[in-house]
Amino acid sequence: MDWPTVIVAAIVGGIFVAIVVTQIRNRMNGKSSCSCGGNCGTCGGCPHSNQ
Repeated sequence: MDWPTVIVAAIVGGIFVAIVVTQIRNRMNGKSSCSCGGNCGTCGGCPHSNQ
């Protein structure tokens, strides 16, 4: 593999890891990715709206 390919692959991999880590931290802190403003009972679009 050429060096430019390795560098681009490392950058893309780093971005992917950063996104996954951010999602895990948000989930552990109780932050949701829902757009219902925290009132998921009325949203219906959230996976946990059945609770």
